[in-house]
Amino acid sequence: MGDSLFRLLAFGAALFAALLPFRHWQRLPSWLPLDSAAFPSGVLTVFAGAALGIPGFLEHAGFEVSFANQAVVDEAMRNPNAGYSRSMVQGFAGLAIFTFLLLTPKGWLTLYLLGSGGVRAAGAWFGDPIGDPILTAVDNVAAGGHSRRRERRDQETRRAREGPEIPDRVVTSTSAGIPGCDLVVVASRRKPGWERGVVVFTASAVYRIGEPVERTIAGRLRTLYPLSEHKDLEAVRKSVDYDLPT
Repeated sequence: MGDSLFRLLAFGAALFAALLPFRHWQRLPSWLPLDSAAFPSGVLTVFAGAALGIPGFLEHAGFEVSFANQAVVDEAMRNPNAGYSRSMVQGFAGLAIFTFLLLTPKGWLTLYLLGSGGVRAAGAWFGDPIGDPILTAVDNVAAGGHSRRRERRDQETRRAREGPEIPDRVVTSTSAGIPGCDLVVVASRRKPGWERGVVVFTASAVYRIGEPVERTIAGRLRTLYPLSEHKDLEAVRKSVDYDLPT
């Protein structure tokens, strides 16, 4: 009895937890059956939209028809020859569903619940569950801002460790302590595009970059690029031009 009650409560909690952005699901407790609750959660959201929308629409449609009838009566009072215009009342009644969904707060909420619930249910059914679209969008914006702030902090920290930018230096492999290369470029900044395997064209020779190494030299962070002369016939897939310093 106690185990069944716990599973029932866990499933109920999972119905609400399934609204969270999908990337956060793995952080939730493993006893929450999110995978099995994702589809019912979406269906319940559709039902919630219907429960809100049906009475809301009927109320709105009744108001629209009453307004149309009153407008026809007022016109007949002003102009006895006008008569009763049934087409006007029918027109208001026919447009009521659109004015309800597009022009009223209840209609907006109904449209969102039906749409988001349907999308979530479909995603869960086909094995690609998602959380609530609005929560997911807000989470993506917040995560992007946090990532950019963290990247700026990392860049500022790195710039402080690197110090002022200075010209590159070229040293021997022995001086750099990196065997198996012909020379090493010591740079005060990381070079965009300089990755392992990239070919470097210089005025005197052609080199291939080995694995870049970062070291602290004289209290400053430096990036070391080992270069080996490119003498084989291997195809060049990516290359950079570089003027070797003296």
